[in-house]
Amino acid sequence: MSDAKTTDTQDIWNRDFEYISVKRDGHILEVTINRADRYNALHGGAHRELHEVFNGYDQDRDLWVAIITGAGDKAFCSGNDLKATSEGQDIEPASSGFGGITQRWGREKPIIAAVNGVAMGGGCEIVLASDIAVADAQAKFALPEVKVGLFAAAGGVQRLSRQIGRKAAMELILTGRAITAERACELGIINRVAGEGETAMDVAREIAKEITLVSPTAVRASKRVLNTLEEKIERLPEAFEGNMAEFDVVLQSNDGKEGVAAFVEKRAPNWTNS
Repeated sequence: MSDAKTTDTQDIWNRDFEYISVKRDGHILEVTINRADRYNALHGGAHRELHEVFNGYDQDRDLWVAIITGAGDKAFCSGNDLKATSEGQDIEPASSGFGGITQRWGREKPIIAAVNGVAMGGGCEIVLASDIAVADAQAKFALPEVKVGLFAAAGGVQRLSRQIGRKAAMELILTGRAITAERACELGIINRVAGEGETAMDVAREIAKEITLVSPTAVRASKRVLNTLEEKIERLPEAFEGNMAEFDVVLQSNDGKEGVAAFVEKRAPNWTNS
């Protein structure tokens, strides 16, 4: 996997990124996926920028909590940019996984997802990989990869099963069905749905400010304990090892190619089970 070059953390926050925007507010970092015209879908360039920014977040001692959201009011992140996939463009995430988050093992600082619209595929996987997630009432969540001949390879299968239980997860994973923010909250995918007169970003900022009032040393220690549980006892990184190999198999299969083509051409797929 290709990674962005290491950049001095003092320079990152003054840069103009092409696919994202960043804002510092005291000890809080706000990261916005800025591809509203593509429903904030991600391709290789966007992945690398997010990888670089979250590297900077990890290394910056003055940043204690991060919020990730999407531009506009329709999508948090609609996942992989399937149009870019169909055109043979670079869609590969960096070593830290989808959105620079899903395989960022050993992460000691919290990330809050402020879901301002649809969170589909990889977008939903970013939510599942976040420490805390809140959503606007109109937000939708799904792992719809099976509908286009693929599967949730950025940890959606493993994390959804861990967070809501195997049976409930299997129903969503195997059907690709979308659920409402209210249902996602009932299942435990998100912490809270924004109430009337407030947005997911309002709620995320409120929680982030609460976190900045407590000891950052204690927060990091708490995260390290949870990292040990996920990475050493539950062996989550090990479970990820076969994901990309399996994803490459389905992507190159006839059904995988047909699913992506049908999505781009806006027609029903013709599955051949091959």
